[in-house]
Amino acid sequence: MVWIMDTYMNVVGFNEKNAVRRVVTGKTITCGGSYGRETATGQGLVHCVREWANDHKFKLDGCTFTVQGFGNVGSWAAKILSKMGATLVGVGDYKGYVGNAEGMSPYKLSEHVAATGSVEGYRGAKKITREEFFALETDIFIPAALELEVGVEEARALKCKVLVEGANGPTYPEAEAVLAERGIDVLPDILINSGGVAVSYYEWLQNKRSERWDLEEVEVRLQKRMKRTYQMVRETAEERKIDYRTAAYVIGLERIAKAYAERGIFP
Repeated sequence: MVWIMDTYMNVVGFNEKNAVRRVVTGKTITCGGSYGRETATGQGLVHCVREWANDHKFKLDGCTFTVQGFGNVGSWAAKILSKMGATLVGVGDYKGYVGNAEGMSPYKLSEHVAATGSVEGYRGAKKITREEFFALETDIFIPAALELEVGVEEARALKCKVLVEGANGPTYPEAEAVLAERGIDVLPDILINSGGVAVSYYEWLQNKRSERWDLEEVEVRLQKRMKRTYQMVRETAEERKIDYRTAAYVIGLERIAKAYAERGIFP
């Protein structure tokens, strides 16, 4: 992103150089990036999990969770949840799956992944199959890998209270119907992993204003944004008796409809 920004700066001309730092986000701190951007998506996910837990009078301290995909989103979500007392009991990626009913350290696992490129071979857990991973007894399941990883078969195998979509589109519609029948809540990607986009906007805003916010300010803004958005989705779902994904779509579409109605369509 820094390379793209620098290239664009040198194309638009000398007078515009400093004014176009916001052309892309996700930059390094030195070159105009924002504090808190690296952890933002995982942190936003955890804010929503906390709100769900409060709604259901569910204790995160002492609960268990599994994560599919241990990249930026999955690893940071795991680290933050572990600090809150939750225990990681299963994890998988493109090379394989590992599990440990006694729990794993997300920090040591991150070191292993950084050194080897995969969770496979992690000494703090035993190797398990994909089928065994989806059948693990857990409270929270976080798919944070590729799209369409949770099909009907996986939905029937899952033994969790809530599925939290850290990935984009990880759940088949047919699988979501199965989860609904089984009483497993699904917190949708359009809400859950929006924290990264929110902090990208904060980065753009800082660049536009020629400001640099400290980490605490970024995190406070993100928490407020995620909490408020989650509450809006929950209220819409309750009022209309619909699922959270549909509720999130309803909010977005109603905003667009209202803007069209007030502004008209021109030309």
